[in-house]
Amino acid sequence: MNNTAAVAVPSATVEFQENLWLHSRRWDLTYISLSAGLVILPFLAYEFFRYLLGIESVRTALSVAPGDVLDFSRNTVNGMIALLIGGPHMYATYTRTFLDNDFRKHHAAFLLGSLLLPVGVVYLGVANFQLLVTVFFFWASIHILHQVSYIIDCYTKKQAKPLRLPDRMLDYVVVFSSLYPIGVWRMVNGNFSIGQIRLLLPEFILIRNNPVVGWGLFYAVTLVFAVSLTLWLRRSYREYDSGELHLPKFILMGLTVVVSFFIPSYQELDVAFQGFNTWHSFQYLGLTLYINRLREQKDGIHTPLIRGMSVEGKGWRFYAFTVGLALSTVGLIAVLLLNKDLLGFSFDQCYYIVVLSVLLMHYYHDHLLFTQTNIMTGR
Repeated sequence: MNNTAAVAVPSATVEFQENLWLHSRRWDLTYISLSAGLVILPFLAYEFFRYLLGIESVRTALSVAPGDVLDFSRNTVNGMIALLIGGPHMYATYTRTFLDNDFRKHHAAFLLGSLLLPVGVVYLGVANFQLLVTVFFFWASIHILHQVSYIIDCYTKKQAKPLRLPDRMLDYVVVFSSLYPIGVWRMVNGNFSIGQIRLLLPEFILIRNNPVVGWGLFYAVTLVFAVSLTLWLRRSYREYDSGELHLPKFILMGLTVVVSFFIPSYQELDVAFQGFNTWHSFQYLGLTLYINRLREQKDGIHTPLIRGMSVEGKGWRFYAFTVGLALSTVGLIAVLLLNKDLLGFSFDQCYYIVVLSVLLMHYYHDHLLFTQTNIMTGR
């Protein structure tokens, strides 16, 4: 009897076959899951600049007034992330859309529609900047979690046993709801700003104006998260106990839930967002390059520029190309900054009008691209 039990143990171990990973165990952990450690970098950079600018001689050398230390620190972090990873990730999208001959041929109307977004960005950037930043922030949060959901879908299709619709919905709910308990708490308390820009929120949800609505909204989103998290953890334990746990997906979802939940607790929300954005952008660059390689191997990429940077061993070309495009964005921002007094723009307007003209098209394109799981899974 004891021997039977000993033999039965391996059948109850965690499902850990190599074919559950999108690429390989090492690649997935590097680019998808454990890259969550990158979240901390913008926080460290921000605190470092705050400390450095606390030294009077440094402030004097950089011509930074004592009251501008926080703005200078966050703008420096924003610029660094935009150049090194955030900008490259949004331009990486266009290697699959605008710059791809086949995509342009089959989705011409879709691409033309996306060109309306920069027009809207410029209009709102001048006419209602607060609304523009509000739209950006909420769309960005949805976009980041949509990417995680896309990866989850790819992982789900990798497993041999199909996942029931209620279980798939549970995955989505626990991931999306994890961002909002602390975030909504800050919203209903009127403490939700990006730098010096207070997001445009309905006044009736604020606790000081309508306690019933404010508290009700906070308790509702917290309850959804708590219930979905409990159900997901119970299901994961049952899967582990039966040897059916999809470990790559569990790692990604667990890290996403933890990061999403705590990110909004940091006082400087734009720095917090850049922390999440750093992980998201690193994931995206790895995914896009890998998808382009799969496309080249399967059907061939008929755009020489994209094909040349998508083959194995040429990843540096892909990154260099996207950084080069990000540098062009920096150049446009610099032009606006040099003329901001003439235009009547603030620093934030110069930055966001340029960046969001490209970034929102990237979001728009990805809402289509994130439906194409067959490229990653073959299903």
